[in-house]
Amino acid sequence: MSVVEVKPSLDEKSQPFAALDGRNTSISAGTQDVIASLADADEALSYLENHPRAAEIALEGAAILEDPQQRRRLVWKIDLTIAPLLAITYFLQYLDKTTLSYAAVMGLRTDTHLKGQQYSDLSMLFYIGFIVTEFPTQYLAQRTSRLSLYLGINIMLWGIVLAAHAACTSFAELAICRTLLGVFEACVAPILVLIIAMWYKKEEQGRRVSWFYVCNSITQIVGGAVAYGASFAHGSFASWRIFYIAIGALTVVCGALVAFLLPDSPVRAKRFTDGEKVAALLRVKANQSGTQNEHLKKSQILSALKDTRVWLICLATMLTSIPNGGISNFSSILLTTFGYTSQQALIMSMPAGAIGVVFVLFSGWLSDKLNDRSIVMFICILPTILSAALMIGLDPKGIPLNKSGLLAASFLSGTFGAAFMLLLAWNASNVAGHTKKVTVNALTLVSFALGNILGTQTFQQKEAPGYISGKISIIVTLGLLSFVIVGLRLMNDRLNKQNEAKLSEIPQTEQEAMREKMAFADRTDRENVFFKYTH
Repeated sequence: MSVVEVKPSLDEKSQPFAALDGRNTSISAGTQDVIASLADADEALSYLENHPRAAEIALEGAAILEDPQQRRRLVWKIDLTIAPLLAITYFLQYLDKTTLSYAAVMGLRTDTHLKGQQYSDLSMLFYIGFIVTEFPTQYLAQRTSRLSLYLGINIMLWGIVLAAHAACTSFAELAICRTLLGVFEACVAPILVLIIAMWYKKEEQGRRVSWFYVCNSITQIVGGAVAYGASFAHGSFASWRIFYIAIGALTVVCGALVAFLLPDSPVRAKRFTDGEKVAALLRVKANQSGTQNEHLKKSQILSALKDTRVWLICLATMLTSIPNGGISNFSSILLTTFGYTSQQALIMSMPAGAIGVVFVLFSGWLSDKLNDRSIVMFICILPTILSAALMIGLDPKGIPLNKSGLLAASFLSGTFGAAFMLLLAWNASNVAGHTKKVTVNALTLVSFALGNILGTQTFQQKEAPGYISGKISIIVTLGLLSFVIVGLRLMNDRLNKQNEAKLSEIPQTEQEAMREKMAFADRTDRENVFFKYTH
């Protein structure tokens, strides 16, 4: 890479954010501007450059960042504004998706006359709807400036669909509802990852992703308790129908809260002052990944599709999702095969959720503390592999040998979920360029859905009550995942070294000016020599 030419063209005294303007710099590797226009850049740059009080808000933002107390207050305000709504959204998504598992032991299979593999097929149809919708819904999400409204509407729609499950009396009716549920839930995780990347530094993202992903485990606690309570209801209206109506109504209400209270981006955060917006933007400038851009860039889609690291992330996601597809839909059923009643199975799922809470929060904190995602993933994977091995050894051919041991194994079965959480954090930290981020997140969630589809089919009804194939698949897929994680780590190290080599060709005196201009240029991680990949 040859020398970078810096060509100042704006008066930086009258334009306090001129140093961020990529139109003022040429990269000799193609002798082209970093950005052609503000429309081509991240929306943050347009906001900063065009603000009528640019000089004033620049001082306000700088004052916030220079004062440790004000800086902490800003982060606290971001956390209180963003984290609860993301947590509510993810909590409902996972709860709504797994209601089938609870309803199955509350009488749904009998009342709707499900036979053979039809229960597994219902679990699969959710992910069929998910896959078909993932790319279209992410395209719509990028094109709209009202990201929170788009998310909120989808939440309310899936709440209505969930409540409609209560009216189902056949497999066909349940199949329609499950497919639509996947359609409306497809947008959630990618949007949440984008929001985390907009608001937080890389070294903060692992914990923040864990704050919403932990709701998967909390769902096991709350969902098990609610289902257990509803199972005592007797009358002409089945308890599982009451369960669906209650959770559906709650989802609609929370969707409305998300639509009206969640900020679309730091630039559009209504409850933040202009100075706080500037401070929030400049705080994450070092990420070199920007906030968002509404224009779909074909070059960034191609960059995602040609990036080997992206496909390794997809493979890793699929390998974590195959066990998830089985465990999330069959955990309650497995407990009944260990000798527990249907009601006991509902309440026995709660300790597994508590263990999941500890693993997810600890993994998020530790990965930020060490600035290392890959090593922490192994801590999450190993207990689940042990759990599956114990389920095979203590329950040969579906004949429980040690009821307490099998219960303990079931409690450890969900720790691997924290590994998928860290893969989401990896996406937030290691991908730049808004269109590329959207594409990678969509590919990741398509892989998630494919893995879950395969997972639902690993538990075959003909193998009940032992479900030996499902248990073996958990060990095999998580074992393969370990090798993929090592490959990803090595690739991230190699890319960091390549960027360091390219940086050495740029004069030290010009590096900082170039770094500033790349921060909000909406360039991909592969195009930005200042981008640093998290291990």
